[in-house]
Formats: sequence, C-alpha cells, structure tokens
Amino acid sequence: MVDYRVELASASDVESLAEVEQAAATLFPERLLPLHLRGETIAREKLLAAQAAGMLWVAKDGAHTVLGFACVAMHGAVASLSELDVLPAYGGQGIGSALLASIIAWGKSRGIPTLYLTTFQEFAPSQALYRKFGFVTLGAVPDFLAAALRQEVAAGLADRIAMRLTFCCNKRGKPCQLRD
Repeated sequence: MVDYRVELASASDVESLAEVEQAAATLFPERLLPLHLRGETIAREKLLAAQAAGMLWVAKDGAHTVLGFACVAMHGAVASLSELDVLPAYGGQGIGSALLASIIAWGKSRGIPTLYLTTFQEFAPSQALYRKFGFVTLGAVPDFLAAALRQEVAAGLADRIAMRLTFCCNKRGKPCQLRD
C-alpha cells in the first residue's frame, strides 16, 4: 500500500497528467475504448484552465509523483467530473475514492447541488466506485450531458451512460432543489 495525499494540482503537475491518462486507458477493454483512442488525452490548455480555477486535483506519493488525477468542469450551477484516472500500478488502493471524495467535499463547500459524469456502463471498477459514492444512472439527461454523450459516441466510445450525484442539502438535511 502506497502512502499518498490528494491536493489541488499545481501548474507543474499538469505536465505528468497525459501519462497518467494514457496508462489508465490501458485498463479498458478494446470493445469499450478502441486502441486508436487510447493515445488521446485532455488538452493541456484545458487542464491548465481547470488548475487555475481550482478544479483539478492530484494524488501524489511521498516523492511527489502524480499517481492519479481528477478534473471537474462547471455547467451553470452544476458540475461534471471530466476525468478521473489512476495509474494502473496503484489501482485498488483507494486513490480514486480519495480523489472523488475531495471533489464531493469541494462541491458541498460551494453549495453545488449536483455532480454529473459519463462513464462506461459495463466497466465494473468505475461502476463500483461511483455507486459506492451514491451516483445513480440517469435516463433523461441535461442538455450539456446529452451533448457530451453524443460527442463520446461520435468519437468511437461505446456503451456510455450518464450518472448523477445530488449532494447539496439545506439546513434540514433535505436535498436542494435541482437546478439543472
């Protein structure tokens, strides 16, 4: 078990994220993530913008090596998880859970009512992680998420679904009214 900590990413952390993303892509079966797409990564400019906005987290070991990262984007009053990746050699050690917990704490602290994501329906590790945190699969999706799903399918990704976690509560502990 490796010791790690989760923190907001620095600009210098961005340089190592493509390597993490590409390594994590090797975990997906080819029928879900075709080989020709495995080299594609989030644009450096997009990661730098997320970092500058405080919406990019990294998990690092004691030597300051990035073991995983997560990126969030805002869509009006709600957020979406753009990416969550962990180096395969460090999978199963709670790093993905720690990154996701940090994002949820961030969202709650800002009064963001909902966190959305898209993922592979048939990839059990992702499903287990998201369901553990209370995400539910959506039938009807907000327009911005429907557009993201269409783009993913057009790019060649198969078997994609949308999920939602509602975590905003009012003073009585009741879920806030959704503002999708």
